[in-house]
Amino acid sequence: MSTGSTTQHAETKGTMMRTALICGGGVAGLSSALSLKKKGWRVRLFEKESELRTAGVGLNIWPNGVRVIDELGLGDEFFSFAASMRRWWALDSDGTVDADIDVSGWETELGAPITGARRRRLNAMLAGALDPGDIVYDMNAVGYSQTPDDVTVHFADGSSETGDVLLGADGIGSRIRNAMRGGPPEFTERGVVRWRGVFECAAAGVPNDVQADVFGAEGHFGWIPIDATHAYWYGTLGGVSDVEAFSGICGTWTNTPVPAIIASSEPDTIIGREIAHYRQHLSRWVDGRVTLIGDSAHPMYPGMAQGANQALIDGQALAAHLESASDVPGALQAFERERIPVTNKMVEYSRLHFDFERTREEYRTAGSNLQIDRYLEFES
Repeated sequence: MSTGSTTQHAETKGTMMRTALICGGGVAGLSSALSLKKKGWRVRLFEKESELRTAGVGLNIWPNGVRVIDELGLGDEFFSFAASMRRWWALDSDGTVDADIDVSGWETELGAPITGARRRRLNAMLAGALDPGDIVYDMNAVGYSQTPDDVTVHFADGSSETGDVLLGADGIGSRIRNAMRGGPPEFTERGVVRWRGVFECAAAGVPNDVQADVFGAEGHFGWIPIDATHAYWYGTLGGVSDVEAFSGICGTWTNTPVPAIIASSEPDTIIGREIAHYRQHLSRWVDGRVTLIGDSAHPMYPGMAQGANQALIDGQALAAHLESASDVPGALQAFERERIPVTNKMVEYSRLHFDFERTREEYRTAGSNLQIDRYLEFES
C-alpha cells in the first residue's frame, strides 16, 4: 500500500504544518497523536493490525493519567464509562486487613481521582477524538531512515512515508526500537505470567468503588472496578503458568473475596500472558528525529499500575517540548532527559511488587499502602 507521502510532506512543509509519524495504535500512540494535534501538528498514525489493539482487560488510570485525559478535552467522556475509587484495601491472604486507605479526596488533593476503565473503551475514545484520516491500518513499520531535515518510516509492504518526527509507540516488541538499536534488547526472565479476568461486583460481593490487593506467600491478586457494575481482577503466582493451578491456590484464600471473584468470573474473559521488561534500562530513547515512547521505551511490570499512565504522560511531555521547537532533535533530547529518570524509577518500583515474599512482609508491617506511598513521591 503506497501512501504517496513525499508529495504530501512537501505540501505540509510549504504551509509550515509539521508532520508527526507515529507507529503504534495503543494508548501511547493515540494519546501522543492527540497531544501533538493540540499543539498544531499534523499526525499520521500507523497501526500494523486491521483494527485497534484491545489486548488486555482493564486499566488502572491514576490521577497523573486522568489529568492528561482531561487536558485532551476528554475528561467528561472518560468519566461517562470509567469507575472512580473511594477506598483501596490491602489484604493478606489470611484475611488480615493490612491497610484501608480513603482515596475519595484525591480529586481535590491531586486534581483527579484514581479510576479504572476497560482498555477497549479508552482506546476507542482516544481514537474517536482523532480525524478519520489520521489513522492508517495494516501498516507494519519495519525501520526508518533520516536526513538532517526529515525522517522516513519504511513499511513491510515496501511503502514509506516522510515527516518531521517519528514516534516509536509500537510496544514491547518495537520494530522502531530494534532499528534504532540494531536489534532487540535483553529482557527479564521468562515465565512470569499475569492472569486477568472480568467479573460482576455484585455477584462476587465486593463494592464497585473499592480497589484492592491481596498478598500471599505464593504471590499477589488484586481487582479494580472498570465501570458501574464490573471489575477486572489480575494476579501472578510465582512459577504458576496454568490457570487451573492458579485458581486452585487462590481458592484457598478463603477469608478474602478472592475465591468468590474467581468463581463469578466470565470464563471467556480469563487470559494469561507472560510479562517482562528490559533487563537494563535503555540508555537512550532518541536517534535524531526519532524517539521511543510508552512500552517501546520503558515496559514495566504492572506492580505500580503505571504503564498506561506513563504512556499518557510521555505524549503530553513530548508535545510540550515539540510545540515551538525549531530544532526537533534538540526537543527530543530534552524530552528524553525529562522522562528517563522518572520512568526508570517507576520500572524499579514496579518490579519490587513482584518480590512476593518481601512485599507481603512489608505490607504486614508498614500499616500503609506501599503502592500509594510510592506513587505519591511522584506527585510531590
